[in-house]
Amino acid sequence: GFALVAAGTVDLMVDPLLMPYDIVPLIPIIEQAGGVVTDIDGKSPLQGGTVIAAGNAEVHAAAVAVLRGEA
Repeated sequence: GFALVAAGTVDLMVDPLLMPYDIVPLIPIIEQAGGVVTDIDGKSPLQGGTVIAAGNAEVHAAAVAVLRGEA
């Protein structure tokens, strides 16, 4: 799913149970493709947990707001 975000095939991917080794290698790939990757608090997802990846900042911000109950 995260590779599909980087490829531009999907706009959003959320996974609540990632380990650091699951996401760390994908962060630079998604970001270099223009995407945004954070944890649910909008911080770097280097520790894993709930990870949100979006194809652009607008979709990412909306997803974080919904998941945090702010929208």
